[in-house]
Amino acid sequence: MSARPHSGLLATAILLAAAAGCCPATTTVLLVRHAEKGLGSDPDLTPEGRQRAQALVAIGRQAGVVAAFHTQYKRSAQTAQPLAADLGIPMIQVDYTPGQEAAHAEALVRAVLAAYAGKVVLVVGHTTTLPVIMEKLGVRSLPAMPETQYGDLFVIIRTGTEGTLVPGRFGP
Repeated sequence: MSARPHSGLLATAILLAAAAGCCPATTTVLLVRHAEKGLGSDPDLTPEGRQRAQALVAIGRQAGVVAAFHTQYKRSAQTAQPLAADLGIPMIQVDYTPGQEAAHAEALVRAVLAAYAGKVVLVVGHTTTLPVIMEKLGVRSLPAMPETQYGDLFVIIRTGTEGTLVPGRFGP
């Protein structure tokens, strides 16, 4: 399964992400919300969600992703897993306690920058965590993230303390 075609701007951002390895001061984060989930307190992905997660493989391969960060929730790990398995990269869990978004974002960004500065990583989060993670990565203008929307891909190119956000879509 391949990802749907990207806009010119998103394709350029992914190419920049792939080239980020040459510039140690630039760290690129492909930030996504988990894919479609079933019902319950810690549900698995639905068939549509598994299909969407599979669409991340081509994007991550093109961008040169070297690690996949996720929360302890199944839907987050299951979204990152196809890419991590395909590329043979580590899946790194950073736990999240609802209501403690700032602490989660700080721990996540610290882990990304400590081990993967100058590289490209995937981060799978939730509608409540994504805006705070973006802020911690230096993004100043945050997009809306409706609870009912899946498939948003936020490419964040961080240089120094500034983060440039290039929004896009992935999946079916």
